[in-house]
Parts: sequence; C-alpha cells; structure tokens
Amino acid sequence: MKRFFVHDMESLTGAGFATVILLTLLSVTVALLRLDSWNEEVFDLVTRVSLEGEYTHTMRDVIRKREVSIQRMLASNDRFERDEEYVRFTSYAAAYAEAREKLEREITSPEIREHYQRVQDAINYTQPFHEQLTEALIHGNMDAAEIRAIAAEGSRAQEKVVILLDRLVTMQRERHQQVIEDYHQTRRQILFLTVLIYVVSVVIAVIVVRQSSKRYKYVSRLSIMDEITGAYNRRYFDMVVEEEWKRSMREYTPVSLVMVDLDFFKDYNEKFGQQMADVCLYSVSKIISGQLKRAADLIARYGGEEFAVVLPNTNAENARLLAERIRRSVEEARIQSANDSVSPWVTISVGVATTTAEFNQSSSVLIKTADQAMYKSKQSGRNRVTDVNLAEVT
Repeated sequence: MKRFFVHDMESLTGAGFATVILLTLLSVTVALLRLDSWNEEVFDLVTRVSLEGEYTHTMRDVIRKREVSIQRMLASNDRFERDEEYVRFTSYAAAYAEAREKLEREITSPEIREHYQRVQDAINYTQPFHEQLTEALIHGNMDAAEIRAIAAEGSRAQEKVVILLDRLVTMQRERHQQVIEDYHQTRRQILFLTVLIYVVSVVIAVIVVRQSSKRYKYVSRLSIMDEITGAYNRRYFDMVVEEEWKRSMREYTPVSLVMVDLDFFKDYNEKFGQQMADVCLYSVSKIISGQLKRAADLIARYGGEEFAVVLPNTNAENARLLAERIRRSVEEARIQSANDSVSPWVTISVGVATTTAEFNQSSSVLIKTADQAMYKSKQSGRNRVTDVNLAEVT
C-alpha cells in the first residue's frame, strides 16, 4: 500500500515545490512591476512639479519686466521711446498668458492651485491700473498728478503680485522636495518588500522540500479518506481487503468482513435533505469507529449509505459480537428516523462474513458473502445482524 502512494506523493511534492517557485517569481515580478510603475508615476509627477516652477518663474519674470517697462515709460519724455517701450510691454502679455496656460495644466496639488488663484485675483486687480497708465502715457489724456497716482497704486498692486508669485515658487520648491522624499521612501519600502517576499518564498520552498517526508502520511491519508464520513474510501478499502486476504492466505488466519447499511436512508434523505443526510452518515461512521479497538481494524465507506468494516485475524464469533455491538450502538445513539416502521431511531442492517483465505479463492468471495448476509438482514426485518462462516458453508 505504501508503494501505491509514492508516485502520488512525489507528484504532489513536485507540484507543491513548483507552485512555491512560481509564486515566488510572480510575487517578485509583481513587486518589480509595481516599482517600475511607481517610478514612472513619480517621474511624471517630478516633471510636472518642475514645470510648475519653470512656468511660475516665467510669469514672475514677465511681471517684473512689465514693471520695468512701465517705469521706463514714466521716466521718458520722448514719445517715440514710450511707443517703443509700449510695444515691448504688450509683447510680455503673450509670454505671460502662455506660461499661465501651461501652469494651469500642470498644477499637482490643491494648495498650490488655491494659491495660484490668489495670484490671479491680484493680477486681475492690478491690470486696470496698467491699462489706464499705459493709455495715459501713450495718448497723454491725463495730467502728471493723475498719472503718478495711478502709477503708485499700480506699483503697490504689482508688488503684491510679485510677493504672491515668490510664495508660489517657494511652495512649488517645497512640493518638489516632498515628492522626491516620498519617492525615495516608497522606493525603499517596495525594494524591502520585494526582498522580503523573495526571502520568505525561498524559506517556504526549503520547508516544503524538507517536510515532504513528514507530509507523506498526511497527504496519503487525505487521498484515501471519504470527505463526508471521515472513514476510508472505497479505493483504500479494496486495497486493504486484498492485502488482508493475502495475509490470511500466508498465515492461515481468519479474516472477517462486516457490511453495514442504513435502514430507510432514502426516506431520511428525502425528508431531512442532503445536508442532514451527510451529518447522519458522519455520525454513524463515528459510532462504528468507536467500536473498533484494534489498530488493524478498518472502517470504509463502501458506497452511498453502506459501510464496510475489515477485521483481520478475527474469527466468526468475535466478528458477530462486534457487529452486534455496532448495531446496538447506532440504535442507542437516538438519531431520529425518517421511517418508524422499524424504529423511531436510525437503525442499521448488518452482514458478517468470515473465512480463511485459500489459494483457489478471490477476496471478492468474502465481499459478496458479507453483502448477501447484509441484504438477508434487510429482508428479515432490518435492524439485525446476519453472519456467515464460509468455512462452515463449504
């Protein structure tokens, strides 16, 4: 039986190891892709923050050049010089508008956008003074006192704009530094996480390999158990019967088989549903297991609501006594029945077959005889044990 699972165990261990390696590679790949994605995002953010500063510097330089241009127009008494300076003054407006438009697209934080709006409000307040002043200087429609008053007020408003722009530049510089710091911190975290995932995955892979031998029995057991009842499955039962049959043949010792079938289980399933039926099967399985005192004794789910108990080196009398204890224990468990024509509680019909294997016989003889004995119990009224000693029959 042990050899039967070696291939399965090797396949499972290999599959588990391959899975761990794949998960390791996947985890590291995902982490690296995330790092690359974050690098692209931060690079884009740093670029935008840098452009914010560049466009703000441009706006501030234009504002200062416009102020210088106005002062030159105020200081000049030559009309042609004022006209020439006025042309330069108006050309700055296009450069300012272009920088402002680009800045509006690149702003990366609500705080900077809010401060930028204050700059725009200050510029909107200053603009009328510039328009009146340049109009008066070019066309001479105001006296000197009025021009000086407008110039003074415009200069004060212009100074506020410059102060706000300086503050905006400072905010952008701080924002740039913060973005760079966040980038380096996150990059270190992702790199650390990548290394951690890799190390943990390698450790897990080593553990999987080293523990494969210890997992052998556990995995083997999972592959031979019935999920619903917790008993061994039909596949394992067939193997055990064949092994015990050969043992009986070699050592000339008796072997017994007990077949158990739940009475009216179809009615139980229809009345209480599949889930409760599974619970009932599990309960009966545990009751039967509780009556088996030897390590060599084995209970398996033979199929549907039918169980089989293999009793190596057990004579007919002891097999009969054990079968009767099992029958009585199930009835005394007081599991509600779906059909009380036999009992208000769930009962079982039991068949027992005992023999000593001979070279000209197959283990199927033992199974067939126990099954027939179990059906005889059903035909005789259920909730009873029928036993057959093949040695006496032959």
